[in-house]
Amino acid sequence: MDEFVSTVENQVIGLHPLDTQAAFLNIPYHFFFGNDNNAADFMPNDAIRLSFYRALKQFPILAGYLRPEGTGQTSVVIDKDDLNMPEYVESTSNTHYDTLRESHFHHSAWPKGLTRASAITMAGPAGRIRLANAHVVRLKDNSGVIIFINIPHYVVDGTGFFSFVELWGKHCLAERTGDGQLAQQASQLEYCFDRDIISRHLPAERKPLGNETMQAYTGFSPIADWLAWLSPNTRGRVLSKAKFSSGVVSHTFRVSRQALDSLRKEVGEFIADGSEDQLTDRYLLAAVLSKLIARAHLHRKQQDKANVSVAGWLLGAAWSALGAVAGLVGYGARLLCCSSSCNSSAKSDSGRYQSLNLLDDVRHGLGIVDKQYMGNGLLPHNTQCPLDVLETPITPRSLAQAVDLIRPIYENADAALVASFVDLLTSNPKSFTRPMIYMAKNPELLVITCEMEFKLYASDFGDGPPEWVCTIPSFVANFIGLLPSPPPSTDVVANIILKAPVMKHVLKDEFWREFTQIIY
Repeated sequence: MDEFVSTVENQVIGLHPLDTQAAFLNIPYHFFFGNDNNAADFMPNDAIRLSFYRALKQFPILAGYLRPEGTGQTSVVIDKDDLNMPEYVESTSNTHYDTLRESHFHHSAWPKGLTRASAITMAGPAGRIRLANAHVVRLKDNSGVIIFINIPHYVVDGTGFFSFVELWGKHCLAERTGDGQLAQQASQLEYCFDRDIISRHLPAERKPLGNETMQAYTGFSPIADWLAWLSPNTRGRVLSKAKFSSGVVSHTFRVSRQALDSLRKEVGEFIADGSEDQLTDRYLLAAVLSKLIARAHLHRKQQDKANVSVAGWLLGAAWSALGAVAGLVGYGARLLCCSSSCNSSAKSDSGRYQSLNLLDDVRHGLGIVDKQYMGNGLLPHNTQCPLDVLETPITPRSLAQAVDLIRPIYENADAALVASFVDLLTSNPKSFTRPMIYMAKNPELLVITCEMEFKLYASDFGDGPPEWVCTIPSFVANFIGLLPSPPPSTDVVANIILKAPVMKHVLKDEFWREFTQIIY
């Protein structure tokens, strides 16, 4: 740690409006490493700890503290005399790695206390929001190591997060092998934390944002404005009581490369422009998942309606019997049944669109993928897809229709669209809390994030890459993450988080059961 502290230079990093969009959320991941060779020196704590602080030299922002600047703006202050050091904890566990492997790394088998942060960004006991939390757990009989790392979305997105973990591993590998050349290469890697890079690469052209995006960010909401006005600490306390994970169920599935390529070929025959080569994994899976979840909501509503009808009939029959005795035959029953029927109909027929939030990355649109920008680059595509397309049975033809709706949304994300979105956020920095309220008002809004390009398995601390990488089990409802499989597999992992009554119908879906394999 002293080695890191001696290199700190005072600076203030003004966060970009893009940083605030998911600022209330953390990025928490677990990395599982197995000691299959029973090596006595397997991933030694001293080397892991030393390399953490060496990596921190190149990510000094993680030792800063958040300073509200008013009107929804925030800065990170790095003060060598007042550092907000990351939490770094080491522990041991009586859980054996084999137990984790046998459970397919299901969270029910994890050691207690493994996860040091929840989904919501909150201040710790010292009253500050730490900008990194690390927990290194050595398992029973030195059978393996789990590394938990969390970084708030305030300062990085997935690109920045996994870049830090990969760098941490490089420094550890160099330390353990005594490879001076690797140590020098790792130390010379440069990362960009300058938020002005976004403004410098915005074009002069602009294009209109979608209606759904405008509604999400510009709608009148006193509650959203109040949340934006709060300090990061207070906002975290308020949101932590919202119970975003209440009633939420998470399942993880594997989509094999063979199944994906086979479906692509079948769907490609019905694509409007006949271009199977342009049918990427992301387009195809977004179409599959949009239809899958829309149909699950449909079946859930149909079941709810049937349950209400049965309950109404039973109550009505009881009321009729009671009314007959009292000489008021059927009046109360007719009134009750009418009320139940009208309410159910209103709920099941309200809205004929599925709200979608397809997350993208501004780095591609702005052409800065090679600039090693570590700040947030989230670009949300908020749109509405007609349910008469999404609710139909999942077939190659119906999936082609869904792809024709979804693909243009992604392809529209050029520099001009990014510029328009940045203009929207910059013109009203307080608007970053409005999508949260918009999602609360639209409980069926589905968020799909594609993380297949992230380097989940690039970190090597000297004993090979992790066997499994995953986030916390309960995040927020209606959230789907598409992740890479452990190499050398090119399968896709889909982590789906839904309310339990909806997830029940996902698990019953015949197409999904044949298309995927459930991991846990």
